[in-house]
Amino acid sequence: MIIPLLTFLVSLALFWGAAKKEKQVIYSIQAAIIYALLTTGWYNIEHNPHLLLWLCNITAVIGLVLSLWFHQKLFEIFFYFVWTGDLLTLLIWPNPVCPPLETYPLSWAGFYLKHTAPLALTVLFISQGHRLNSNAAWIALKTMLAYAGFIAIYNLIFDQNLLDLRYPSIDIMKLFGPWPIYVLVNVLLALLWYYIIHAITKRLKIIKIS
Repeated sequence: MIIPLLTFLVSLALFWGAAKKEKQVIYSIQAAIIYALLTTGWYNIEHNPHLLLWLCNITAVIGLVLSLWFHQKLFEIFFYFVWTGDLLTLLIWPNPVCPPLETYPLSWAGFYLKHTAPLALTVLFISQGHRLNSNAAWIALKTMLAYAGFIAIYNLIFDQNLLDLRYPSIDIMKLFGPWPIYVLVNVLLALLWYYIIHAITKRLKIIKIS
């Protein structure tokens, strides 16, 4: 119970520091991302190295790069990846790719920090005054589709199921029907979610006014 509590408190501290624009919070976020990549990377290498290409790993690496060198378009891609993949992953329980808490507690903590730390980083960027361009959703969507296309080919070559493109791995996805129907439903849900993010960011004035 202590590991989940500590993970929650660390995540809460990251969000609080990001919202308050504390000067040292960027180092805490960087440390959390590095810890997450190391502990979950070690777990993935032991059990299935192909999972290193999972979207949350890519997103965490992008976040680490952005924390050292800010780039507008990369930030926009990162923002949508985080508030789609990372946020929704935290809502899925149990998660089939999450290391088991009982046997891999450090990797378990890393798995959740790998999703909460990038979320906190977006809060920090927004608090610092960074904003999205009006076409950010479209840029992020094209990048996501390109990534999904690459993963689809990768799955066929290496007999994997990254992004659940070949068969569903969680119960709620199984309710959407067989392949390829559940894939199409997921795509439609992703489009809807991107639109919701765009609408919310526009309402909160996180999008630049041209």
